[in-house]
Amino acid sequence: MRAVTRIAVSLRALDSRDSVTSADREVIMKSKSRRQFLKTTAYAAGTAMSLRSFPAWARPAAANVAVVPPLSVFGYQDVQLLDGPFREQFDHNHDLFLHLDEDALLKPFRQRQGMPAPGPDMGGWYDNSDEFDAKDNFHGFVPGHSFGQYLSGLARAYAVTGSKATQEKVHRLVRAFGETVEPSGKFYVDYHLPAYTYDKTSCGLIDAHEYAKCPDALDVHWRATQAVLPYLPEKALSRAEQNARPHKMPADAWDETYTLPENLFLAYQRSGNPKYRDLAVRFIEGDYFGPLAEEKNVLVGEHAYSHVNAFSSAMQAYLVLGDEKYLRAARNGFRMVQEQSYATGGWGPDEAFVEPGKGLLAASLDKTHNGFETPCGAYAHFKITRYLLRTSRDSRYGDSMERVLYNTIAGATPILADGTSFYYSDYNPAAHKGHHRDKWPCCSGTFPQLAADYGISSYLRGQDGIYVNLFVPSRLSWLQNKTRATLTQTTEYPRANSTQLALKLDRPETFAVNLRIPAWAGPKTSVSINGRRAEAAIEPGKFLALQRTWKDGDRIEFELETPLRLEAVDDQNPNLVALMRGPLALFAVGDIPERLTRKQLLSASAVSQNSTDWIAKTDGNDLTLRPFASIMSENYRLYQRVEG
Repeated sequence: MRAVTRIAVSLRALDSRDSVTSADREVIMKSKSRRQFLKTTAYAAGTAMSLRSFPAWARPAAANVAVVPPLSVFGYQDVQLLDGPFREQFDHNHDLFLHLDEDALLKPFRQRQGMPAPGPDMGGWYDNSDEFDAKDNFHGFVPGHSFGQYLSGLARAYAVTGSKATQEKVHRLVRAFGETVEPSGKFYVDYHLPAYTYDKTSCGLIDAHEYAKCPDALDVHWRATQAVLPYLPEKALSRAEQNARPHKMPADAWDETYTLPENLFLAYQRSGNPKYRDLAVRFIEGDYFGPLAEEKNVLVGEHAYSHVNAFSSAMQAYLVLGDEKYLRAARNGFRMVQEQSYATGGWGPDEAFVEPGKGLLAASLDKTHNGFETPCGAYAHFKITRYLLRTSRDSRYGDSMERVLYNTIAGATPILADGTSFYYSDYNPAAHKGHHRDKWPCCSGTFPQLAADYGISSYLRGQDGIYVNLFVPSRLSWLQNKTRATLTQTTEYPRANSTQLALKLDRPETFAVNLRIPAWAGPKTSVSINGRRAEAAIEPGKFLALQRTWKDGDRIEFELETPLRLEAVDDQNPNLVALMRGPLALFAVGDIPERLTRKQLLSASAVSQNSTDWIAKTDGNDLTLRPFASIMSENYRLYQRVEG
């Protein structure tokens, strides 16, 4: 992997131009200037904005980080999604959670503290209820569990939109939640999953501080941390370890302490409080990350989403502590997940990892309709691919993110006002879309967070310029060497195989626009600048660097060849295949012939320029195929058994 700049320097010193150590100065002087260094690096937080985006009050007091990745994310406010399906998802989630009843959101916390608790019950997982039964009734499973995620989604939405009403709601919720937090942690008495809920609350409060400028969020966060500590174990525990310890109910052994470090490391960076760093180190799961760092697969049978989410804890451990073991663990673990993923990019049938090399992914197709825990899984997938892309500049992580985007979350049905939520993508031979049986499950929390993250996942920034990662209708605004710059991306990708990027600059500037060339891109893929073919060699699976002096009005036309191909579900079942076009999996709908050949599938063609449907000629009826986002209530099938 390419070298990553290493520093161990007070972020306050970097920002306030105070003195730094000689080692720090040596690193800084390697850049063209200290000012340029500050402009083109980002402090190492998973969802951090570039330093220029940080208001002075929000910068950490004295948090030391060991590694600054070569790529940084832009601020939420720097990227605007334009009209299209992803803007629609973001707007729907923003509006839904902006108008949720605040008393209802706070009710579980107030009730468990013995405070007056007006307002309606939310229902489902969110309520306090004695009805919970791990076998067949999840009403009251984890009271208030997703409050922090809703808070996080709103804080990020404020950062994107600048909506004053959204900011004010975040501030009110933080203040009111803070009134329910007291040192004894009464909320967590006889609570099934204290770490699980605290981790989400932690994220929400961090984001309320960072993105919604909530002045008391960090104070509430510290008090909430003190309240939960008596209910946490001495270290991160696997589910097997929890099951081996005394517990009252099966659900008491489902906690996810191994996901805590990411947000604890972020709390350390936001606050400068070293106690958060110490807590993060305490909950780094050595029995998990150590073997993964040595390329030993310890994922088999583990809960899928939470363990992929834990890869982000490993990345934060790497960035803050500088120990490459955690980078290796995250990188190897993610590769192991990809090796047992469906053609959609989804993973974890029935929310668990299977043993590789045994044909178990194929076997799962007939056994379950619970193929991929979609909003949660996509959220975790986006986070880890963003971390790995930032540290490696390997465009294939962007390919993986894109595959999950279009084949899973793009087809998720909207959350309804009563908490009815899309949960699983179904890959059964008789698959259909549906909702989770319970209101306000975990996926109702990650969906608004993920939708807010589409923009910051689309573009990254390096010292050489900007990186175009996702091809979505959007507008990026930034300062390039003090020059105001805007890049507007216009596209109907992936239905169409092209995207156009238009630049607007106050004056000419020299930098690189790096385009992700997907690994599947065909040889006819081309890039033109102002109507003339770019001279740079195009290499699939790499970023293409377009380095030049850009001026106002310059435009880039990117045409991708998207050849059809077949992907087997696993090595043990080479004749059970999904038809792929570029990043898209194409699902069979309607009458599916009993006999299909590879040649027939690969001869499929688009119905029309304006349709997302494809038709494959067969010996009987024509076979219709369409992408997941176009599927509504009809049954569908991802994998087809072929002959020849």
